[in-house]
Amino acid sequence: MKVQHIEMLVAIADAGSLRGAAEVLGKSQPALTKSLRQAEQDLGISLFHRSSRGVTLTKIGARVLSRARTITSEINRLDEEVAQLLGEQVGHVNVCLSPFGAVRIMPRALALFRKTHPNIQVAMTSGLFPGALRPLREGKTDFVIGPAPPADMAKDIRIEPLLETPIAVVTSSTSKYASASRLEDLQEAEWIMIGAQEGPGDIFRKPFVEHGLTPPVALTTSESYFGALSLVESLGAVCTFPQLLLDDVEKNWNIRRVKLREEIDPVQIAIMTRTGHPLTPAADALVNCVRRRFQSIKLGQ
Repeated sequence: MKVQHIEMLVAIADAGSLRGAAEVLGKSQPALTKSLRQAEQDLGISLFHRSSRGVTLTKIGARVLSRARTITSEINRLDEEVAQLLGEQVGHVNVCLSPFGAVRIMPRALALFRKTHPNIQVAMTSGLFPGALRPLREGKTDFVIGPAPPADMAKDIRIEPLLETPIAVVTSSTSKYASASRLEDLQEAEWIMIGAQEGPGDIFRKPFVEHGLTPPVALTTSESYFGALSLVESLGAVCTFPQLLLDDVEKNWNIRRVKLREEIDPVQIAIMTRTGHPLTPAADALVNCVRRRFQSIKLGQ
């Protein structure tokens, strides 16, 4: 495929119609239709299903789109990297953060970064694996700070472990579960899971199984750190939470730790980047600031 075909594919997928993509690209719809047909002929496949409502990707088209997004991101990153190597203060760094990364790591790391890169735009999103890994693979995100995913989820991801955080179970101060002392006491509790199924919030099930107990089912999940705490506070529900964040939480929320006899395995916090894709100078500089912040936390600062 030609570069212009790759840009066209991404534009059509994002717009959901040829007409919308034509407006974005500044082309006529007939010209865009002709380019799409040429791209499909070159590949020997149909990329989109056409209908009166617009276009949707075929199964193979979805795979091609994922690759196209990566190529588009790399082209944009190349332009920024050359400019940065020439000493220009231009470009973007896109970071995905877990709650721990957002609260304890990024504020001070960004302050350090701004001393040497005052004009680089930094965009931060929130997320945990597995959801945070897809934009990283597609090049939308430069790096992720958060719990390290299992090996089978990260075959093409470079994981740099930096800090281990114990995991606590929290509930509201007025919850009937606040005085619980055993996992068995929490079997009937309403559990809130931070993040998606198979993500780090799912770790609460393992200790139940290890102690011969039927693990509870988290009927409510929240991608939002604040959303989960609001539910815990208002409903008297319980959820797992990084122990290194508890001081911040207990100051501002009606939340307390449930002191259990059993322990939940700690979580490794790491920096995740794409294997085989070097960071731009600006992104690499921000990662170094993140490393310095992790080191200061280890030293108790």
